[in-house]
Amino acid sequence: MTKGLNAFQLKMIGITLMVLDHIHQMWMLEGAPNWLTMVGRVVAPIFLFLSAEGFHYTRNRWGYFKNLLFGYWLMNIISFGLPRLVPNNDVVLMNNIFGTLLIGIILMWIYDLISEGIKEKQKNKLFKGIGILVGLLAYSIIILMFMGGNNAIVTLVAISIFPSLFAIEGGFLMAILALMFYIFREKRLWQFISLAAVALISTGFSTTDLFLVNIQWMMIFAWIPIYFYNGTEGKKMKYFFYLFYPAHLVILYLLATLI
Repeated sequence: MTKGLNAFQLKMIGITLMVLDHIHQMWMLEGAPNWLTMVGRVVAPIFLFLSAEGFHYTRNRWGYFKNLLFGYWLMNIISFGLPRLVPNNDVVLMNNIFGTLLIGIILMWIYDLISEGIKEKQKNKLFKGIGILVGLLAYSIIILMFMGGNNAIVTLVAISIFPSLFAIEGGFLMAILALMFYIFREKRLWQFISLAAVALISTGFSTTDLFLVNIQWMMIFAWIPIYFYNGTEGKKMKYFFYLFYPAHLVILYLLATLI
């Protein structure tokens, strides 16, 4: 038997802690304990790490891209429609990790195109990678510039169709972390350094008091399960996460609203 954790087991750890984090989100005002969201800080890094592994091994990158995009659309529909069908003024439903994962794999794709273009001296790959990067940055900056004011509705529609680098769950640093996990796939020390750097930057390099209030630094504990990842896939449940993520949020939201 292979020692350590396979991808399926790592995903189950992430899903379990994610549910606890979202229980806190739904019942925070009713006194849900803070430790629920504290353990939830490790969830995003786990799934970003798995996305880097998945992107490396997949034989169908466009299929991976489309699955995340469809998931992103589904969550936007749920986040917009569900609170209007079943109002709850105590819960803001804005969860959409699919957008973060999608931007992350786009950055990985850009990295591959540029690095392969340079190594293989293929200008078409190099220019394609640079073009996609410039396009993503231009789109994201335009969205950021027109987020408020008279153009707010237009920008909201735009980011409902396609995520912006600067308007994703967890912020752009999470997408950068996904890229770092990918670049340093075979260098676990540098993966850890990348995780630690993002955790520290997310918290703000500030005082002990802030570290007690802003608990983003706790994402560094994601390294414990990631460290034990053994590189194997484990049990295959290809679409389980794509379905579980929106389903559990809908169920928790309805329970928090109706009970």
